[in-house]
Amino acid sequence: MLFAMNREPGEARPEDPLGARRRKSGGFTLLETLVAFVVLSIGILGYVALQFQSVNGRTFARSMNRASTAGIGSLEEMRTINFDQLTGSGTAYRFKDCAGDAAESDYQDGNAYRIEWTVGGWNAFTANCNSRLRELKTIYAIVRWKEKGIDYSMTLTTFERGFKTGDFS
Repeated sequence: MLFAMNREPGEARPEDPLGARRRKSGGFTLLETLVAFVVLSIGILGYVALQFQSVNGRTFARSMNRASTAGIGSLEEMRTINFDQLTGSGTAYRFKDCAGDAAESDYQDGNAYRIEWTVGGWNAFTANCNSRLRELKTIYAIVRWKEKGIDYSMTLTTFERGFKTGDFS
């Protein structure tokens, strides 16, 4: 009432400096706390999703590594065959967890790799009988596997040369 008497008409009411300080020092409102919680939750969910993606990537990388190891092993077996007998194509099945031979049904169940190999010569590329290309064969291997219902494949290539320097005929 005291303020009302000392005030001119149209003059603004003086603010209570003590009341203003009391309102500001009352802590966080419920809305501010909820917004902070939502922002924190979104950050944590993003981190968890990133971790799941990382685990999936690591699992696929391990699967690719095992498939390439199985394919390289088959290519190395092919390179031990006598050069003149190294012809044609074929299919082999290898278990994923061990080096043993598997069957088509194991591949269909997702427990084995299917390795399709083909041997190609270079005779068609040169008419010169003295060319070194006639002593070269290419071995292709396509490694196929199934993981979580998805078909994957990779192609590996190596070369084998017949007569090598230092060989005796």
